[in-house]
Amino acid sequence: MQTGSAGSFLPGIKQRLLSYIFRKTWNEVQDQTLRAQHLKKKFYFHFQDYVDLIIWKVQFLDRHHLFIKFGSVDGGVSRSTDQNLAFFAVYNMETTDIISLYQNSSEELYSLFEQFYDHFHANPQDSSHGKFVSSHSNDVHALDQLNIIKNKASSSSQFVKKMMASLPYTCQSQSPSPYFDLSLFRYDEKLISAVDRHRHCTENPIKFISVRTPNVVKFKIKPGSDSGASDSRAKRISSFLFHPFFPLALSIQQTYMQPTVVNIHFRR
Repeated sequence: MQTGSAGSFLPGIKQRLLSYIFRKTWNEVQDQTLRAQHLKKKFYFHFQDYVDLIIWKVQFLDRHHLFIKFGSVDGGVSRSTDQNLAFFAVYNMETTDIISLYQNSSEELYSLFEQFYDHFHANPQDSSHGKFVSSHSNDVHALDQLNIIKNKASSSSQFVKKMMASLPYTCQSQSPSPYFDLSLFRYDEKLISAVDRHRHCTENPIKFISVRTPNVVKFKIKPGSDSGASDSRAKRISSFLFHPFFPLALSIQQTYMQPTVVNIHFRR
C-alpha cells in the first residue's frame, strides 16, 4: 500500500492512476535492462508529482464513465490553466479502472476532440432544437473556423493545450439556439457565442450576418443601457442567455460600481 505526503494513505482513484501509469510505462519498453532505466526516468523520477496531482474537474461521459482532469495544486488556482501540466483520464465507475490517460498536450486527445466533439459535450441531440448546436464535428463552417485558428497558432503544442484547457465541459454551458448555428449565421465569437461565459462588452452592437447571403446583417444585439450615458472607460462585461428556440434573448451587462443592466431582445 502506497502512502502520500505526511504518511497518509493514497485514495483508491490515485492508486488506480499510479497503477495505470506504471503499467503503461512498463509496456513501452520490452527489453528488461532498458525497461528498468525507462521506469526510473519516466515513472519513479516523477512519482511524487503524480502523487501530488489533484482532481480539477469531472464530467460524465455516459452512465458508466467519468472524464477526469488531474493537475497540480498551483495549476488549479492559476488563471492560465493552459500553461500548466494536466492529465485527462477516462474512468470506469463500475470496474474502477482507468481506461485511458492523456496529457493536455496530447495530439491523440486533440484529434478525438476535433472529430468527436459532441461526445465531450452533453447536448440534447435527440430533441427538436438540440440539432442546432454547431460544433467542428458536425458543422463544416465551425470546422473551417477551427482550422483557421489552428493555422494561425505559432506552436502546435500550445494550441493543443489551449484547446484542452476548456475540458471537461460544464453541463448545460452551450446554448442550442438556432441563432448560434454557424451554417445560418456568422458573428464575432470574441463578443458572443453559444458557450455561456462572461465577455468584454463592446460599444457597438453585435452583428449576426447571414451565411447564405454574405454581408447581409440579419439583426443586431446591443447589450447595456440604451441611453448611451455609460462611461466608456469603465470595464464592462456582458453575458447572454438565449431561448432554445424562441427568438428571445437576455443580455446582462455588469460594470464596476454601477447597477447591472438587463435587456430583453426579441425579433419581430
